Amino acid sequence: MTMDTGYALADFQKAMREAGQKVLATCTATARQAGVEVDTKFVILEVLTQRICDAINEEAKGWPADLIVIGTHGRHGFNHLLLGSVAEGVIRLAAKPVLVIRGS
Repeated sequence: MTMDTGYALADFQKAMREAGQKVLATCTATARQAGVEVDTKFVILEVLTQRICDAINEEAKGWPADLIVIGTHGRHGFNHLLLGSVAEGVIRLAAKPVLVIRGS
């Protein structure tokens, strides 16, 4: 299957995975440099209808972590209505405390 951009879907998925892993590695390094003990997991949603906040909360249930830390863009108004908020969904469903960090 080829997207309109001429890139194969597999190439696009690979690029997205690599970008996500890079962001996660950068955040992990930043936390460790600050002396924070951190554990991460890179999760790929295989079902397009699965909500990201549900996947995060499912993963968090099986971890012995004390806290879920999640970033937010701080969208509000119409953008929030259209895009929703993963952080908000995690907060609503979490069985553990959630720390929300606003991005720049």
